[in-house]
Amino acid sequence: MPLDRKILRRTALVLGLGFIVVLGFFLLLHYLHNNKGLLGFKISKGYISLKKINYKFFKKGVLAYEIFADSLNYRSQKKNVIKLNAVKVYIYGKNKKPAFIITGKSGRLNSVSKNVIISGGVIIKSAKGASMKTGIIDYFAKGDKIVAPDYMEIKGKNYFISGNGLIFYIKKNIFILQKDVHFLSNNAMKAGGSGVTK
Repeated sequence: MPLDRKILRRTALVLGLGFIVVLGFFLLLHYLHNNKGLLGFKISKGYISLKKINYKFFKKGVLAYEIFADSLNYRSQKKNVIKLNAVKVYIYGKNKKPAFIITGKSGRLNSVSKNVIISGGVIIKSAKGASMKTGIIDYFAKGDKIVAPDYMEIKGKNYFISGNGLIFYIKKNIFILQKDVHFLSNNAMKAGGSGVTK
C-alpha cells in the first residue's frame, strides 16, 4: 500500500511538471507570434519597456522618494535615461509620510544620479495644502532641490504668488522666485487689490 502511494505521488508530480512545461512552451509561442511582452514587459536590442512601474530611491537607508508611472522605456545604457509616462512622484519627509506629491505627463529618470525631470502640466502639492503649477521641473535627489526655469504659480490658503525661475529647497521648505515676482494676499484679492510685484 505505501508503494502505491509513492507511485501515485511521483506520477502526479511528473504530470504537474509536464503541464507547466507545456504551458510555458505555448506562452512562449504566443509571445513570439504576437511580439508582445509577457505581463507588460518587453525586451529587444537596447530597449526595455514596462507597464505600471513603482520605483523607490533610498538615501542612507531611508525612503527619499517613490515614482509611479503608467509606462517605462529604457533605451540606452550609455545615456542612463529612463523615460516615464503619466508620472507621480512622492517625496517623503522626516515622518516617513509624503511631504510633496508631484504629477506630470512625462518624466526622465537618470538611473545614475537619480535626478528626475518632469514635464507637461506639472503640479506640486504640499501635505500642508499649498500647490505649485509649472511646465517643467528638475528634481535633484541628492540635494533635495527642485528647479523650475519657467513661469510658476504658487497657491496657499492665504496667498497667490507667480514668477519665473523657481529654486525650492525641500528640506528647509524655502523657495526663491528669481524674477517677475507677483504676490497677492487673500485680503488684497477680496479688496480687489493688485498685490506686490518685485
